[in-house]
Amino acid sequence: MRKISNKLNVQLIAETLLAFGIDHIVLSPGSRNGALTMQFANDKRFKTYSVIDERSAGFVALGMAQQIQKPVVVCCTSGSATANYYPAITEAFFQNVPIIVLSADRPEHLVDNFDGQTIRQHNIFEKHSVHNVQLSESEETDDLTRNMLMTKYALIDCIHKSAPIHINMPFSEPLYESVTESSIEIDQITIDEKVYPEINVIDYMKRWNSSSKKLILVGLHHPDATFDQYLKQLAQDDSVVILDEVTSNIHDTRFFNKIDQVIFPYSDEELEALKPDILLTIGQNVVSKKIKKFLRDHKPTQHWHLDEYWQPDTFQALTDKIETKPELFLEQFVPFINPKESDYYTTWNTIREANNIKHNNYINMIPFCDLKAFDSIIRNYPENWQIQYGNSTVIRYGLLFDHNPSNPVFCNRGTSGIDGSTSTAIGACLASGQDTVLITGDISFLYDSNALWNVNMPKNFRIILINNGGGNIFKFIPGPSETDVVEDYFVTKHHHTGEHLAKMFDFDYQVVNNLTDLENSFGDFYAESNRPKILEIDTRNATNDTILRGYFSSLK
Repeated sequence: MRKISNKLNVQLIAETLLAFGIDHIVLSPGSRNGALTMQFANDKRFKTYSVIDERSAGFVALGMAQQIQKPVVVCCTSGSATANYYPAITEAFFQNVPIIVLSADRPEHLVDNFDGQTIRQHNIFEKHSVHNVQLSESEETDDLTRNMLMTKYALIDCIHKSAPIHINMPFSEPLYESVTESSIEIDQITIDEKVYPEINVIDYMKRWNSSSKKLILVGLHHPDATFDQYLKQLAQDDSVVILDEVTSNIHDTRFFNKIDQVIFPYSDEELEALKPDILLTIGQNVVSKKIKKFLRDHKPTQHWHLDEYWQPDTFQALTDKIETKPELFLEQFVPFINPKESDYYTTWNTIREANNIKHNNYINMIPFCDLKAFDSIIRNYPENWQIQYGNSTVIRYGLLFDHNPSNPVFCNRGTSGIDGSTSTAIGACLASGQDTVLITGDISFLYDSNALWNVNMPKNFRIILINNGGGNIFKFIPGPSETDVVEDYFVTKHHHTGEHLAKMFDFDYQVVNNLTDLENSFGDFYAESNRPKILEIDTRNATNDTILRGYFSSLK
């Protein structure tokens, strides 16, 4: 017979989660959360995953929630274990991914009294979450009811705001006493639809139709066929230019998907001619620093931001906050848009066509290096595989190339850190079941190496490791090279590879250091296997920073 906790508050939290349809639980081992672990792991209604390192576990949960688009629970013991979730929680907060931190705690009277594994856990995530509650240990009926209501309101916020919440649960010993039947049952809970502010779509339509230069910039966005279709309709207007990145997950020949390649080589006077009258931004963070500089230096007359969660003034020109789901606004907006005669699209497209030729010529002439490797990697993505990019140079290289529309692309651009890319990709693969490849740099890979320590590792997970011997981004961004300590303290040059980690964690492993071997490796690398795989691309002998600078110079 199954053993579940005899603690009524543990039964209460489990049944409340199920009533909301929340069933993915990432557990990290510990004693103080033992009652919660026993409850979840022995209840087949939950999908439970054991991840030892809490920092990795937080990102695994993020990857899962990113894919299933509903809350995922992370559960840990007391003390620093809870604090180790913080990097993932900040990423989830700014990426609007719903994570529920369910932390066990020492009894309240032991906090600040030098008891082991005891910190100030209550409200620890306050600045990067939308709801924080501290439950009572009491099993009196009134206290159980109060705990139920606090949990319910927290979960509603988590769902409506698509953001992290924190539920802190103090536990007194004994921790492991069990029963075989739950004393608590909760019916399925249906929450009200989210209500959005009323929007005067007619006013926006009139302003849009009167302008001859409209720029739409789409940031981080989950794949959505309906959203994609609305933008395709807007793109047919010659007065409209749509800029996107690989993480925007939209595709059309009229979309400008390589922003840096288009706007890099031009003077302020030339860029002023590209300035829009109306800028419509949709989605979340944009990777390109060049587009941010362009729009800050050449401000649009009107800047509308369309998003249900955030209304950031990224370009210091925000005039209109459209607080609703993009597809809801576009559904009302697009049918009333009239194409306007304009040369705005043609101006942008002329630049694109010229720079595409320069791009191809440069790629063809350079020796094997990071840039050449990315050209090969992206051309050889298999149909329908999910792509997860690491941060730093990896995602920036990815922005320079066309991607297959069948490949959804994700990257942790909420806070843009290198710390959890591997763990996130593993979580995404586990939850979606989709064949997944992570493209990561060596520093990010080594930093998150505990991600490989995961008993749930999916066999259809692949890692392409770009090893250029350090954090090469610091060689070509302005500043670090002027310090005289760039190699030791910024690039952190090293001689490590992924070989021993692959062996330790039972990954197939292959290393290549030239284009011919790389091109020949993909067939076996993507083939079905009973183990995950790492393909390491060694570019340590290439002058990657010089070649990348040369690339942008070639566009002038």
